[in-house]
Amino acid sequence: MKSSQSLQKRIAKAFSDGITNFDLYHQLTFMAATSAAGLSRNRVFALAKTLENPAAEYFGMIEELAATLRVSFPDACRLVGQKVDSENVRNFLLRFGDALGSGEPLAPYLAREARIQGANYENEYERLLESLKKWTDAYTSVTVSMALIVIINMVSMMIYDLGVETMAMMVMVAIMGGFGVAWILSRAAPQEVKNVGLKKGTKEQQLSQKLALILGPVTVVVAAGMMVLGVPDGWVMVAAGVVMAPIGLVAMRAENQVDKKAEELSSFLRSLGGTASSRGSTLRESLNNIKMGSFPTLEPDVERLRLRLNALGFSEICWDMFGNETGSKLARQASSIFYESVRLGGDPEQSGLLASEFATSTAMLRAKRKGVAGTFRWLTIIMHGVLTALMVFLLAIMGQFMQMLNDAMAGVPEGGGSMAGMGATTGMFSFGELQMSFMQKMTMGTVIMMALINAFAVVSGEGSQILKIFFYLSILLIFSGLNFLFVPSVVDGIWL
Repeated sequence: MKSSQSLQKRIAKAFSDGITNFDLYHQLTFMAATSAAGLSRNRVFALAKTLENPAAEYFGMIEELAATLRVSFPDACRLVGQKVDSENVRNFLLRFGDALGSGEPLAPYLAREARIQGANYENEYERLLESLKKWTDAYTSVTVSMALIVIINMVSMMIYDLGVETMAMMVMVAIMGGFGVAWILSRAAPQEVKNVGLKKGTKEQQLSQKLALILGPVTVVVAAGMMVLGVPDGWVMVAAGVVMAPIGLVAMRAENQVDKKAEELSSFLRSLGGTASSRGSTLRESLNNIKMGSFPTLEPDVERLRLRLNALGFSEICWDMFGNETGSKLARQASSIFYESVRLGGDPEQSGLLASEFATSTAMLRAKRKGVAGTFRWLTIIMHGVLTALMVFLLAIMGQFMQMLNDAMAGVPEGGGSMAGMGATTGMFSFGELQMSFMQKMTMGTVIMMALINAFAVVSGEGSQILKIFFYLSILLIFSGLNFLFVPSVVDGIWL
């Protein structure tokens, strides 16, 4: 009785977690590869529940129902499938139960379902890419609106004092609107995890994490110290961007390597599987006969794998380390599918084709996303630089305008002159040092928030590792700082 209640709690917990089409695609590809080795149903389900995948828990429940409660596999699939909220997963489990009940061979059925699920995942991914394109356009418009609100505040301040509270409220609304659209953009984009955990990944990924822990606080301390010392805002931004730049550069390099390794892995698995099958040799022996010139980025990882297999012989550990050290979660998943299938007695060539198809289709979809995100990335950076320059330009104009008003009012007796009298009674043209100081702080704060939001939006569009945000943030801050330093000089030259 207690076992049944525990199983019910686990089912309820699992059904509350979201299962994506990619998760189901990965799960079915793994099961298709292992079942092709001629395993029994019990063994296929027992292996399926050990996979690092959210969908694996479903198959663990099915296996537990069959093992502990003596429920047949077709009935167990139906019982679990009826509790699933996801329509795609529910339909598969119900179909799976019918196929098992009719006696359909397991391996061909799972291979067919894996290909169908791969097509579903591809269609969903492309639909989300179209949605991402629309939201990038919307985000561009909102970013322009954020800058326009600050510009309107500046122009209004030159005519009439709206009050600090009103202007601050308008800027907060603009910032919240920009962040809201950026967050929607992040949710509208395809949801995927490209990298393994940073502690298990490549040396560059581990280094980026260490740099973030060190240079992140250093950036805050340096910026705060420069502000306390009265250093101009432009130099503060430039210094902050320069200090955090190494984090972003290392993260950028690490991601580029991970993407290339994921693209090369499919060819590597096909070559290795074909060599092992044609020679009738083990994977260890086949690795010694493969020329690695076709896989330049993956070559160091494969060489370490070959040396470990020859020296240690613990194949499972060596292949697991290989998957982690590539830094790519896709590479780890595909190599795990390939190795497990071959280890269980599957044909290396067929296993390589299944794993390669899984890796290739996913890598091609991510390449399409890079094309969409690349255009958005450069547009956002250029647009941020232009809008920042415009805001600083108007801020410098306001400074010159304030100086001109002060010079004009200096020769007017107190209370004399129609313009002065009107300003005193209505608040018009009551523009002074206090308002100018507030506008400078408001402009700097808005520019920094725009840089943060823009960097977050670009990383969300790319689906990159979060540490890559430091790369774009450093670029945006440096551009902004240079605008604060040099645009006022241009205004002075024009004014004079």
